[in-house]
Amino acid sequence: MKKNYLKFAVGLIVFFLSQTNVTAQDKALQNNYIGLLPAILVEPYDTVDAVEVNFIPIVYEFRIKERNDLGFQVRPLLNYRFLEDRSGFSQVGGTLVMNKYFLNLFDDEFWLKPQLGVYYTYAYNLLDKIQSMTLGIEPGVFMEINDDFSMSLNLQPGINYYPDQFSQDFVKTESGFKGHFGIIFHIGYNF
Repeated sequence: MKKNYLKFAVGLIVFFLSQTNVTAQDKALQNNYIGLLPAILVEPYDTVDAVEVNFIPIVYEFRIKERNDLGFQVRPLLNYRFLEDRSGFSQVGGTLVMNKYFLNLFDDEFWLKPQLGVYYTYAYNLLDKIQSMTLGIEPGVFMEINDDFSMSLNLQPGINYYPDQFSQDFVKTESGFKGHFGIIFHIGYNF
């Protein structure tokens, strides 16, 4: 079941990437960005073979500096777990990201621009009664589809920390730490 959802998510990302007509980024980014962040979560500790979907798939970013190439992003988290006998809202929390867009790294005519973010996520799982904090980086690429719309595709390596004994026991870690990896894709409106 998990593999089918992952294949679907990868297929959706490939579809969106193949449908875009992008333009060169020879100007400053706009100050604000609001986007759609389709998120499907499959946790490695989830022995119940559950899949979770974020019911608030929104991202907001405020950008500063001369070319608006430093952004501060907020992503709310309200996951719903799909499971035969125990479905319901599971993880609640949010993510904060600080992004640096490298607009001058390549020629202005090159439509794909690298970006690097540092992120922090806090989540409390209502169904499993565990909490986690995740810290990591988000290297990726940013592209403008037209003057108003853009999209980003990022990797998300990081480390999860489970602060209390119950959470550590649940995910089977003595140190309280476990690795994290994700793929983040969002498309949105710049204003």
